[in-house]
Amino acid sequence: MDLQQIRGQIDTIDGEILRLFEERMELVKGVAQYKRENNLPIFHKDREDQIIQRIGEQASEENEQGAKVLFSTLMNISKCLQQNTVRDYSSQTLSLLETVNSHPAPPEHPVVACPGVIGSYTYLAGKKKFPNAEIRMFERFGDVFDAVQAGEVDCGVLPIENSNAGSVSEVYDLMRSHDFYINHSIRLKINHCLCARPGTRLEDVTEVYSYIQGLAQCSEFICAHNLIKREYSNTAAAAEFVSQSEKPFAAICSAESAQEYGLEILREGIQNIDENYTRFIVISKHLYPNPESDTVATSLTLANAVGSLYNLLTKFAVSGVNLTKIESKPIGNKNFDVIFYLDFTGNVLNESTIHLINDLSNELSGFKFLGNYKYE
Repeated sequence: MDLQQIRGQIDTIDGEILRLFEERMELVKGVAQYKRENNLPIFHKDREDQIIQRIGEQASEENEQGAKVLFSTLMNISKCLQQNTVRDYSSQTLSLLETVNSHPAPPEHPVVACPGVIGSYTYLAGKKKFPNAEIRMFERFGDVFDAVQAGEVDCGVLPIENSNAGSVSEVYDLMRSHDFYINHSIRLKINHCLCARPGTRLEDVTEVYSYIQGLAQCSEFICAHNLIKREYSNTAAAAEFVSQSEKPFAAICSAESAQEYGLEILREGIQNIDENYTRFIVISKHLYPNPESDTVATSLTLANAVGSLYNLLTKFAVSGVNLTKIESKPIGNKNFDVIFYLDFTGNVLNESTIHLINDLSNELSGFKFLGNYKYE
């Protein structure tokens, strides 16, 4: 046979596969109806494992793994269809629906928590988002989470990722142990300055102080001038420390921090790349659904097993939803399991988004809805 003949046969087989797929999906609807009438769960892990094992045994050795992936995908598609048919809402989804239907409104004059001291980039982000709000400064990221969870403040602003240095791991780690909702994000251009006490010359500086991300974002300048890096809790606190030291230290911070603590700018714009942006999240104790929100934030745990991530991604593909961010962190157990932080397009005011959240909540252990916000 020539190539065209082979392709013709493949097209014929594909048509038959499609016909059988449509027929299978009709039967799946019947399964969903039965489960709904008899109050049975959609996900039946033992049966899925048995099917995959049987398929692997029936397939040729050459195609065994491919056949397993094919049928695993088929079952994931089937479960998505069943979820949409049965609408078996989890307790987490019911709580979310209750919030959505109550139409809560955010406070008009919020009290906002920020980590660090006045002049930090997080402080500047907070002022950008809430120009007329009362801003309270807290020493650590964890203190901001605690204040929000305890209801001491209306919301908190925290850095989540930088376009140059990547994610802020400490914030992600704190997410695991706190209850909160992300309602906004803030995008702020970061322009780092090398600052020191008045009269200090660049050639006199031997040590530079800043937050770990600030040091990473200015690594080329630091290396070029043979400066010793010293990590500090945040950029503005580093500026405050340098202002109180009699030694020729310097801080990497914002121009606003330099002004706040009476420092002189020795060099401006010392970051590795000019297009240097940090994204911040605004967390609150309550969720405030907004028609303009376009990003859903979630977290979940996955076993360290073949196909676990692939099966998860299939759900988003079937739903036609775009994953905008995937961040993974080790849980720290003996099985090397990981927690994933997933952002995807959606709005909780839309039924399709609620259905996907419910599907994830019903099937995945440790699933947590973290909020809905407009991506900036």
